Amino acid sequence: MQVKDRVFILKKTRYGDADLILHALNPRGARLSLFARSALKSKKRFGGGVLEPTHFVSVIYEDKQGRGGEAALHTLKEASLIEDFEGLRTDYDRLETALSLIQLVHDVSREGEVHSDEIFNLLGNALKAAETSPALARLRVHFDVKLLAHHGVLPVEAEEAELLRAPIADHASVPLADHQWRLIAARAQRVLKDYLGGIPRA
Repeated sequence: MQVKDRVFILKKTRYGDADLILHALNPRGARLSLFARSALKSKKRFGGGVLEPTHFVSVIYEDKQGRGGEAALHTLKEASLIEDFEGLRTDYDRLETALSLIQLVHDVSREGEVHSDEIFNLLGNALKAAETSPALARLRVHFDVKLLAHHGVLPVEAEEAELLRAPIADHASVPLADHQWRLIAARAQRVLKDYLGGIPRA
């Protein structure tokens, strides 16, 4: 069965001479694995660098059922760009921040497990904010807090509650002092380390 969907590209891995294996996030908050055959050669189906991490794309894929509890590797048929967040590529720090956000989403998401549209929307809004943010470090902390709280693993102190009430787009104007941001960042990093089994954040 063919499925049409919209996804954020989280990760791409070269497979053989011309194929790609992609991890993507769909609007229901589920991570998908997609096999793009001849992606590095086919300019008609996958041209223009459409399959780059951080890109928001429209895809058509062949839905494959996993066997014995294994994750399904769906066959990607077509992909077209919806949004490339061009502003991220004007500055190394902006791109590095964006890549850290999608890496975190990749790490905490589980294959095929629906986490709701909140994560999908959070990622999209954070990538948009990263294009122009004057406070990238705060954006990363704000994102961490919202994502971890959504997964139910973050103890919510007064400072975290302030961030949870604020839209991610308002990260630079949240009324917290510098020392409070540092405190939240340290707490979030400890939770991340425990939650990800000690795997350091990229």
